[in-house]
Amino acid sequence: MDPRPLRHDDHPAAPGAQPALPILFLHGAVQTRAVWDAQVAALAGTRRIVVPDLRAHGATPLGSETLTIGLMAQDVAALMADLGLRRAVVCGVSLGGMVALDLAATAPDRVAALVLANTPRSLTPHPWLRRTIAALDPQRLLYPVFRLLGRRRTARLGLALARRIVGPQWVGRTARHHFIEGFTAMPDAAIVATYGAIVEHRPTDPEQIACPTLVVEGDDDAGSIRSEALVLARRLRLARHVVLDAGHVATLDDPAAFNDALLAFLDQMSALPPRPE
Repeated sequence: MDPRPLRHDDHPAAPGAQPALPILFLHGAVQTRAVWDAQVAALAGTRRIVVPDLRAHGATPLGSETLTIGLMAQDVAALMADLGLRRAVVCGVSLGGMVALDLAATAPDRVAALVLANTPRSLTPHPWLRRTIAALDPQRLLYPVFRLLGRRRTARLGLALARRIVGPQWVGRTARHHFIEGFTAMPDAAIVATYGAIVEHRPTDPEQIACPTLVVEGDDDAGSIRSEALVLARRLRLARHVVLDAGHVATLDDPAAFNDALLAFLDQMSALPPRPE
């Protein structure tokens, strides 16, 4: 079954609300649309808010096509067309940010602005290393690990290793909960396909992106992802860069600070002159 349209929540603007660009929230790998609850609550009624489960995540099935970041971006564009959303602010975290970047590069008329939290352009910007990792196909090792330990214990083991390698604050308590629950609920094939899509994705060229962008970095995130935030902040034409006291999922680690940065950016967007049609 083709999963389009993506399973989603569609929150309307309140009657009488000031005109505002809709916002589309895209979650990270092995998460669901539930990770955006704090942002939906902060923006409720002010504008239309659409929150999908990406392909292979939550209530949206994997489908039969090979999963790629580009395919996920096509899904999002198809959802926007189905919902009559001509343009929106697209806000993504981690994998969701990668999908948002691809959407902005391939369907720029759909994206009025970007918010990229903890977002790498790819697993690695080095082509030789990306090809090597893709050839090794490391995500396939998850199948025997799942059979041996189960998905929940595998998730806990992965988080424990990440804490040792990256640092104890890399995944905060709330993000840890969402990751473990997502890992437990997703089918084996969906998890493996998701990591395969990340491994094989080529970095999006920031020079292709012309819309205003908020780049959100966590000061306890992995060094490679923090470096990517700096690349995006330097090379995107209209970028604003903020650093929060957070790990890899700033939206969950410090939702109040993230919401403040998001609302300030949206206020800045509303002050811009309307785009000529």
